[in-house]
Amino acid sequence: MYHTVVIGGGCLGAATAISLQHKLNKLNIKEKVCIIDKSVLCAAESSRHSGIVRSANADQDASLMASESTKLWKNLESIWGVDMETEQFGAIWIAKKGQDGENKAWKELSKRMKSLNIEFNEIDHTKASDLCGKSLIINEDESYYYEPAALQIDPSILRSTIYDALEYNGVEVLEKTSVESILTNDNNVTTCVTNNGNFSGKNFVNAVGAWSPQLFLKIGIKIPVTIEPVSVVNWMESPKQIKHEYPIIADYVNLCYFRSWRGNKLHAHQPRKRSVYEIAKNFINDLCAVNGGEYLNEPMNQSLAYNQIKTYEDIARKRFSNIDNTVYSSGYRSFFDITPDLRFILGEDSKFSNLYHVLGSGQAMKYSPILGEAIAEDILKRPKNINKFDYKKFSINRFGDDYMDQFWNLVNGEENTLHRQGKNTL
Repeated sequence: MYHTVVIGGGCLGAATAISLQHKLNKLNIKEKVCIIDKSVLCAAESSRHSGIVRSANADQDASLMASESTKLWKNLESIWGVDMETEQFGAIWIAKKGQDGENKAWKELSKRMKSLNIEFNEIDHTKASDLCGKSLIINEDESYYYEPAALQIDPSILRSTIYDALEYNGVEVLEKTSVESILTNDNNVTTCVTNNGNFSGKNFVNAVGAWSPQLFLKIGIKIPVTIEPVSVVNWMESPKQIKHEYPIIADYVNLCYFRSWRGNKLHAHQPRKRSVYEIAKNFINDLCAVNGGEYLNEPMNQSLAYNQIKTYEDIARKRFSNIDNTVYSSGYRSFFDITPDLRFILGEDSKFSNLYHVLGSGQAMKYSPILGEAIAEDILKRPKNINKFDYKKFSINRFGDDYMDQFWNLVNGEENTLHRQGKNTL
């Protein structure tokens, strides 16, 4: 019997398994953690992330979580026992100015970030140009904010680091192992039944992401998580124009993120949708039994059509003066796993006392180290490393009947609100 069985080998599942085993080893507890994945580790959403870690966010808890996570990424050895290379080139945020020549919302955001000890300051056009070079198109009608602590992580380096950390700490890894069913006894989960045998544990962690609704509905747990696709395009670029040490560009004018990849490539993807009406479309069939996990591994769903590539080219041309001479390198579809309120589902389950959840944000890579630590401390019943923010608001308990009824009314209400733009009332 394992101390803990982690189901799901993406960034969050792996971080939880590593942090927990690392703590057990330090406490001299001779018990093992096991991680199970239906494919290979970090093969689905975790293999197609952009590697961007930035802290400035309108949600204070998200900012605190990201800030703490940034510190841990830079000092990974303290919690995983192995270190990893990160790239701190900073991030430049771009937004439109109002009619008064200012962006009041972002000025207010800058003040809130300062109160959290997160540097996010307005810079002038000259400074933005100095940081990015002449290839960046700047405009006097725009505001520019700089977050120097923002990190970039190479996905292939992260995946190798995860394997190294699992091995270093002694986590048992079971890949190409599909969980077919889950056995329970009263208010406890007891066993995972897989194609490679049965695995019992004292504790279980759900890090399955978009597969959660299908798997856990079988034991009576309704988990509202689905996936939202996003297109990604990479261009080959000359280091004379866009160097590898290029800041992340969070372009809220053209709604696109840009970052530099190794090998002199410019990477672009659009942010996830924030409107409740757009989010609702992802949950249109059934809020609590969403299909979608199997969609991730369909090869045809990972490729881009010409018109999608052309759309990104048009967006990039608005921000970079040299995009006409850029050579297309690769394009694919990535995915966000999302909940109706775009927040994680974290912590102990409301029905089974030895089951813990860590899923649902669509930003697993950014928050992996801090959330892995949080779930590990939750399991061990120790003081949490994340007491600075409201951990309870991420509980699965928030998705009660009242909440789900309210959300469903937005989707399927008498006024058919999907076809009507209005205020987000959630």
